[in-house]
Amino acid sequence: MRTIELQEMMRGSEFVNVRSCIESGGIVCLPCRSSYRIIADLTNPKAVNALLFSKHRTAKAPSLVFISNYDALKTVASNIPSKAKKLAKHLWPGELTIRFEPNEETIPAAILRPLTKAGGKIGVRVPSEPWLLKLLRELDRPLLVSSANREKKHGASSPALIQKNFMSHVGIFVNAGDIPQSTPSTVLDFIDGEPVIKREGSITQNQIDVALMMED
Repeated sequence: MRTIELQEMMRGSEFVNVRSCIESGGIVCLPCRSSYRIIADLTNPKAVNALLFSKHRTAKAPSLVFISNYDALKTVASNIPSKAKKLAKHLWPGELTIRFEPNEETIPAAILRPLTKAGGKIGVRVPSEPWLLKLLRELDRPLLVSSANREKKHGASSPALIQKNFMSHVGIFVNAGDIPQSTPSTVLDFIDGEPVIKREGSITQNQIDVALMMED
């Protein structure tokens, strides 16, 4: 595992190295607001399986996918409710994760089952960090994202524990020091076309209600 500092990653050559690692099927660990995340190319079964293996993941935990913008939603999701479209348009980029049925034409069949154990859906979000959005745009593909800790273990905010647990799995670790705790994203599901908050977080019910009343 190669370690670089976040400020180095934001500069040209290291940014290209991070992008190249993901493009070639490698796993990268980087800071993402409230914790470190390990990320891999969602369209690459080998990369996805390597990420899941690194987590020792067996439980039915929801999968999280990052996309670059609203227009990319249709590439990873199907059966998108009209109210979900409106919320995505008005609240992305931002800390709102919306669960959708996966687009089986984009996500390889070999990895669909382990990614959709939690109710047959995946969580989708457009992150708010500018450098992460730039990475997504340049890669032009969705990324599978998971907290950088072993299943049911702590440590996703500590570089020392990440280096201990993921040294043999991660190609590049982008170090930003210990990450302080912050409010996670709000997780939203849809039942009969209506939004239901599954986890309260940064986006409030009031913000959701206001977005639903806004003009498209």
